[in-house]
Amino acid sequence: MADNTISISFIRTKLYKPSIHENHIHRQRILDKLDQGLQLPLTLVAAPAGYGKSTSVGCWLDTSSSPSAWVSLDKNDNDLRLFLNYFVAAVQSMFPDAVPEMKAMVNSLTLPPLSVLAVNIINEIDRIEQHFILVLDDFHLIEDESVLDLITQLLHHPPRTMHLVLISRQDPLLPISTLRAKHLVTEIRTQDLRFNQAETAAFLTKVLGNQVASATVAAMDKKTEGWVTGLHLSTLAMLHQGKIASELLEPQTDVHYVMEYLSAETLAHQPPEIKQFLMSTAILDRFCGSLCETLRMQGSEPLTNEISGRDFINWLNQENLFLIPLDAENRWFRYHHLFQNLLINQLKSRESAEKINELYARASAWFAENGLIEEAIRHALAGENFAAAARLVAQNGFELVSEERWPTLNRWLN
Repeated sequence: MADNTISISFIRTKLYKPSIHENHIHRQRILDKLDQGLQLPLTLVAAPAGYGKSTSVGCWLDTSSSPSAWVSLDKNDNDLRLFLNYFVAAVQSMFPDAVPEMKAMVNSLTLPPLSVLAVNIINEIDRIEQHFILVLDDFHLIEDESVLDLITQLLHHPPRTMHLVLISRQDPLLPISTLRAKHLVTEIRTQDLRFNQAETAAFLTKVLGNQVASATVAAMDKKTEGWVTGLHLSTLAMLHQGKIASELLEPQTDVHYVMEYLSAETLAHQPPEIKQFLMSTAILDRFCGSLCETLRMQGSEPLTNEISGRDFINWLNQENLFLIPLDAENRWFRYHHLFQNLLINQLKSRESAEKINELYARASAWFAENGLIEEAIRHALAGENFAAAARLVAQNGFELVSEERWPTLNRWLN
């Protein structure tokens, strides 16, 4: 008898909640608002990059008595089957015996119509007796209509015990205004997440290790407008220079200039071997020690110390330099998205397109050798190595055909 099921691989580190850094400032007012939102089926946390959205929600989950699960989304989740695979895995991480029919549907050779999937997942989740929280991070990356339609139906007919949290840089492509009119959503926005002056003072004191002058606190609060990433970079500059550069506190100075200035300052004070690793790994959405070593470029400055990829990661963690752990084993990490963008800008200003494409090629080869084919293809395409990408698709496309992952295959081919 033919086997009518398939097995879908996924990245388990996407199910891990980001760790809370030791310099995190506990903000009870944010946690209280998140607690109040539990009465409704949805909480939307929407703000630009660097406002501490994921950290705030992660801190809240640590204090909650309800079971919780986390999914870090990316652009590849614009594939209904893959999205559902993560959704089911997240629910089963809390309740191992839950949603068996849904799991069977996701693993079937032919995915049922969306209407059937929506009815099934709503009914199966509604059978869970214990209240729980499910967080979908970086939801702004989801644009696929079928995935958005599924979430819309889930919110129009919400299961009794599920509280969904969407973290996004902007309003997702969902009927938020309708949900707001029906009092089905709690919204936490930029104005909620901004640090107030007392929180700014607490952050600066905690990171710098001593009391900061009230005038400096007021100036930083005014300049960064409560933007925690700006505060973070400011403290790095203060640690290196002993003071904040006066030009950054001028009222006409744009906040993006502040960010670029402080990032350049941060890089300027690093040893050559650290700069090499930072520039080389800028292109990576996640990395481990071995991958860092594979990509490290040789710079023009002589090295003061030879370090390994793992040493580099340990250094990032020690220096509090926007490193986010992705798993409990501390193997996989990523940069804060905003810091990664700044590193990429630095890389493009320092290296030729050919040198950057070479980095992508080496990353692609590493991912392929380690069985991470989709990431291998993505890096080959990003580095314009179309021949290598075509070979990877030809070697691995049959698996996608057998799993009927047509959106993913179509994305690869295009």
